Amino acid sequence: MEKLHIVLEKLRSENYNASIKTEILCEKEWYQITWKDESGDECFISQDDIAIEGDKIAWFQSSKHDRHLLKVYENDISYSWVPETYNPIFGCICLLLEWYKDHLIFIYQEKHCIYICSYRDNRINHFHFHGEDIERKGNLISYENYMGRLTDKVRLIQLPELIELEPISKTEADKLGLIPSGLNRPGNFLSINFQGV
Repeated sequence: MEKLHIVLEKLRSENYNASIKTEILCEKEWYQITWKDESGDECFISQDDIAIEGDKIAWFQSSKHDRHLLKVYENDISYSWVPETYNPIFGCICLLLEWYKDHLIFIYQEKHCIYICSYRDNRINHFHFHGEDIERKGNLISYENYMGRLTDKVRLIQLPELIELEPISKTEADKLGLIPSGLNRPGNFLSINFQGV
């Protein structure tokens, strides 16, 4: 709840009349910050789409009119980035927003791809793949493409630099807990602190 109040105060300091809404989803309270922007579009930030570390604040926001935006505040500098999408109307879902080793890691899904992004010093680097199977352990992300699937291997990306590593065998990936799975899992399942439910 604390991170919601930090973002709420940041939005209010920018003269937005923001508030926190509570919903019950799957018998659990779920929080969302909502406000109207200058054009009257209703914007929202979900509770899992906020990352705060010290004085660094980041969030992913969407709107009723399918405007998606990553906002970062660091060292008194504000940075905004519109995520790349095939078409924003088809959606843009934040899978992870987390400060990791002095980088902001932002992973999102759009219509055709999953994007893995790394922000540092007002620059975003990104990598994307066509697929939905992904897993994370520490600084490694494993994934599978729809096209060009490897028979007995798993592809890897190293965080936070987004370095493509040599694929590893599925046996080794299984031992490391890096067998890519689908996205139908609890929110923040890619977080370094995710413990499962």
